[in-house]
Amino acid sequence: MQFLSVASAWFAFALPAIAAMYILKRTYKNQHIASHLLWRRVLQEQEANRPWQKLRSRWLLILQLLVALILVFALMEPIVLRQAAPAGHAVLLIDRSASMSAKTGDINLTANTSLESAIEAAEIWLDKQSSARLITIVATGAQPEVLTNRQRNKEQMKRQLQAITPFYGKTDHTAALSLADSLLQEDSNGEVVIFTDGQWSDAAEANKLNLHAKVERVIIGQASSDSNVSLLYFGIKADSNDNGKSVGMITIQNDSKREQTVTLDVFAANDESDVKKQNLAANRTVIVPAGEWESVEIVDLPPALYYKARIEQRMDAVVIDNTAFQFPTIPSARQALLISEGNLFLEKALQLAGVQTVKISPDSAVPTGEQVNKLDWIILDGMNERLMADAEWSLLLKSKPLWMIDHPDQSDETASIPSNTRVEKKDHPLTTYITFADTHIGRLEKPDASELLWGEPVLSYGGIPAIYAGKENGKAKLRFTFNFQDTDLPLRPEFPILILQAAQWMSGGSHLELGSVIADQLMEISLHTNTVKAVWEAVELTGGDSRAERALLRQSAELDLDSAGLYIAPSIPGLYRLVESDKEQMAVSSRLLAVTVDHEELQNNGADAGVFLPNAASELAPAHGIDRSTEEQQISLQLYIAILLLFIMAAEWEVYRRGLSG
Repeated sequence: MQFLSVASAWFAFALPAIAAMYILKRTYKNQHIASHLLWRRVLQEQEANRPWQKLRSRWLLILQLLVALILVFALMEPIVLRQAAPAGHAVLLIDRSASMSAKTGDINLTANTSLESAIEAAEIWLDKQSSARLITIVATGAQPEVLTNRQRNKEQMKRQLQAITPFYGKTDHTAALSLADSLLQEDSNGEVVIFTDGQWSDAAEANKLNLHAKVERVIIGQASSDSNVSLLYFGIKADSNDNGKSVGMITIQNDSKREQTVTLDVFAANDESDVKKQNLAANRTVIVPAGEWESVEIVDLPPALYYKARIEQRMDAVVIDNTAFQFPTIPSARQALLISEGNLFLEKALQLAGVQTVKISPDSAVPTGEQVNKLDWIILDGMNERLMADAEWSLLLKSKPLWMIDHPDQSDETASIPSNTRVEKKDHPLTTYITFADTHIGRLEKPDASELLWGEPVLSYGGIPAIYAGKENGKAKLRFTFNFQDTDLPLRPEFPILILQAAQWMSGGSHLELGSVIADQLMEISLHTNTVKAVWEAVELTGGDSRAERALLRQSAELDLDSAGLYIAPSIPGLYRLVESDKEQMAVSSRLLAVTVDHEELQNNGADAGVFLPNAASELAPAHGIDRSTEEQQISLQLYIAILLLFIMAAEWEVYRRGLSG
């Protein structure tokens, strides 16, 4: 109970005044006595006038004091607080992005993930709601999913909550929030309650939404989101010595606030049916500074069907990104002609990617004969109009896969300066594991559309296409519209990864297996001509620990063969086998696929980077991770006091009527 006007308690000093009126009043009893009892009567009179005697049997006084006390109590405006019970339609938005797989509280094997804590908080929120309230549950994902629509059955809604699984692909939070808001267009009292860790990869876009409904956030597990160490990239290339061995390139990212010592193990496996037969091929101890990346090269890896890299660190909030799989490339000597006036960064990165470069100056003569026959592709570092116009050079450039790199400068009228650093990319082998985060590009070329009929932009910087990829006459072709030497990209760990993936694209992507893909991503797969059934089989999972995920794994993973070659990758990271069968149930093909988590959903770049903070939102303060899901409402007690006063006044009249006032 609380009081809105405590100062009114001063009126309580009126109570002694009421009692004093009775005490100071002289009263006498009418009584006939004999003369010889005169002195005894005087004695009785003195006793009757003693002050404390006048308070005996004074029922009217007691009732009047009680009325005065209650009036003072009413003047203090007493209230009680209770949780309000909103009656409007509520939409629960459950964030199930990859960042919600982080452990909350004390990071240990038994700790709940943020998603599990969010589901528990949502169930407690449901228990506090009126049984008549309409509730809709929406889960995030590549597209938002409505789990229940305007339901009142709490048990059914809890079953739907328990069935929610993490989504490890690219999550569209903006679309989910927009859908939740649109469901409340006809309800002015509706509200959206979001259970999230607040870390959204598309937060900037979501914060710009013009929301109509009230939005409340329940922040779950945010404290542990900056304690993650992840295996960001794992690549395999053939040893340049053609000895049958492979070289691994691994990048580890430390998102925590302190330096981390990480144990790195690389396994070589030759039997996909038995994960216990993975042989430890390399072991390293890697020290990664706080908020930094560290790249490690592992040489002399033995021949294997596939490789597995795994990092171990004691206090790691997210374990889904600690393991990665990769496949050996077809050993082939890759030789590229580099036409450049000098680019040390590019030459070094090509060397790390296993590419043998033949460097010549743009002023040199056109290579011919056996030298041209050994070339796999050509890199034109700096678009040279003279070479393009020269008949012999033009013929050579058209005969091989071509990688063009622009060198825009201030005098170039077709160059443009980006207005911002926003990066947009498409799903492409060239952009896997590439973010361009915090990369500065000062100027980009804007080629004429007629020069780009062979390809499409796969990465844009500041709204300007930065990388074009495609094929012309069956030959791979790339165009980078910026000069490496005019950016800070070569100083970042992403640069050798970008060059490696570009080299693999120029070489035709020579993987024996299906390669790597992000969970739930749409991918193109060419099936065997006799295939009538294709099924994903899990070989080894890096996720799938929750009960809901285990139930999902028990469901059929058969491909829809009517999808015209486009299929959705498995939803849980790990190593999978695609088994194709003919009409006689005989296996006609078996290929491996590595499924990874979308690392952009796990990155934490700064205190406020990627944090969802819409203008229309208010934040609920959860107690021990649980939401206080309804606002407190003030209930005044003055009405009840007035009713009590009426009863007391009625009792006071009855006392007076019977003459019991004393």
